[in-house]
Amino acid sequence: MTDPNQPYPQQPPAKKKRKIWPWIVIGVPVLLFGGCTVAMVSAVGGDESATVSSGSSDGGGAPAANSGPEFPGKLAKDTSAMAGDTITRDGLAYTVTPLEQGSSVVGDYMCSNVTIKNVGDKQNDFNGYIDWSMQDANGAIRDATYAPDHELLESGQLAPGGQASGSVCFDARQGAASGTYVVLFKDTFSMSSDRVAWINTI
Repeated sequence: MTDPNQPYPQQPPAKKKRKIWPWIVIGVPVLLFGGCTVAMVSAVGGDESATVSSGSSDGGGAPAANSGPEFPGKLAKDTSAMAGDTITRDGLAYTVTPLEQGSSVVGDYMCSNVTIKNVGDKQNDFNGYIDWSMQDANGAIRDATYAPDHELLESGQLAPGGQASGSVCFDARQGAASGTYVVLFKDTFSMSSDRVAWINTI
């Protein structure tokens, strides 16, 4: 029997819709963090032991004994060689000639000619400016700079077997005092702190 005060049957309460936005707010950062973590692990795990060979090489050098010769300011993970030698790491063979002094209307500088060859089986990136620096005879580390009369090493990608050449130059407006100069390379976009170095005595 129907209650006269309730002429219609009671409707069940409507189900509350679940809000989606909290899941989006939480899920997107988690996915981004996970992707960055994978990228960092890949970058760190990609480093191979560096090898050193005399002169221009096809990448078949021997592992650097004790990471190469010593120089002032050498760090624990640095691999060094004498200027003119080839250091191969991560599928790229870097040959760096001895530093030469020069001057122009913009000032004095020191330059090395760099040849980079892809000796691996994958396409590889290279950078001709931000990856390079020079430690001078006083221990000051200088970034690469512009030299108007040199064809500077550019940036780009190398197919397997490809190579690129050009100069890397550094400011020497205070002159080049006698001593040890070190051309340094560190991959800016790698998580590794390892550097490779070519030692010059002037």
